[in-house]
Order: sequence, then structure tokens, then C-alpha cells
Amino acid sequence: MSCPKCGAGLPEGSSFCNKCGVSIGGAAPLPAASVPPSQEPEQELWKGRFSGKAHAHLWILWIFWVGALVAAFLKFPPEGEFATPKRYGFLAAALLPLLGILAGTLRLKASVRYRLTTHRLFKETGMLSRDLNEIELVRVDDVSVHQNIVQRIFNVGTITVFAPHDQTEPRLEMVGIENPIEVKEQIRNHVRRRRQGSLNVENL
Repeated sequence: MSCPKCGAGLPEGSSFCNKCGVSIGGAAPLPAASVPPSQEPEQELWKGRFSGKAHAHLWILWIFWVGALVAAFLKFPPEGEFATPKRYGFLAAALLPLLGILAGTLRLKASVRYRLTTHRLFKETGMLSRDLNEIELVRVDDVSVHQNIVQRIFNVGTITVFAPHDQTEPRLEMVGIENPIEVKEQIRNHVRRRRQGSLNVENL
């Protein structure tokens, strides 16, 4: 008797091939041994940065501010000797908040990065220099999400990860994250998985 797949010789009446594991005669294949979560190789699950949508409320405020400046300019048009400086003053009052919003958005997007693996959560900050903090998922106690009303419309928010037993990063905030509820649930699910794996190892 031989294996129909690899051709290895088998004893009569065998249900499985001892070499390749294929079933003989329609029997179900041998189940693969499952790897405990604590022994699984670390794999990247998600990575993200600050999203400019998180500053949508600032853009809305800026639009109202510019509208108020235009209304004031039309109602009290600059005249006389200081007309030109006043015009430049109105222009500066409109553009300076815009530049501030743009600078803040670009700084956060370029300098802060987040990464989630099956074992850890990383926060990397800096553009020229770099600081890297991490939290072991098994140490995470809670995960929460905060969104203001505008951020809910654009589906962005701040995820806060609480790990009071972690000395370096007991409270990690992930600011301006798109789809924050989905990311939070992904973190929570893998925290539970890591904890279950640790309990299984301790009980062995």
C-alpha cells in the first residue's frame, strides 16, 4: 500500500500517510497543532498617523472668522491716510490663523506615527530625532475613544490606551486617528488574546 500523494509505502489499513499527512480512503485529515497566542510570531496589524480631518472643527471656526472679517471690512472700509496698512491688517488677521492650522496639522502628521502588532503598541515621535515608546498589549487595562461632534462626522478621534502597570507609557494617546472605533476594537481583541495566551501558559 502506498500514499496516493507522495508515494511513500504504508502499512495495510492506514488512514493517513505518515510522511505527508494526507488522508487515505476519504478519512478526515489530521488537524494541525494550534500555536498558543503567547508563542505566535509578532506580526504587524495596523499603522497610522494623525489625520488632518481631526482639525475640521478648526477649519470651520476659521471660515466663520474670515466671514466676520469680511463683514467688518465691508461695513467699515479702510479710508484715509492709513487705508493701506488697515487692509494689510485685515489680510494678516485672516491668514495667520490659517497658517497656524496648517503648521499644526503638518507637524503632527510628520512627527507622530503609531503601529500595532500582535504583541505591542508603538508610538514613534520626532522628525530629525526619534523617540520610540511601546506598550505590551498584555499590560493594557482599558481603551477609550473621544470624538467631538465634528470629528464624529468625519469619523476621526483620539484613542486613549490605559496601561497603569507600564512604567514608561501608562497612558498613551493616539490623536487624530481615522476609524477610531475599529482601531480600538482591534486593540481590545488582541489584548484579550494576549492575556488568554498568558493564562494558558501559566496554567501549564
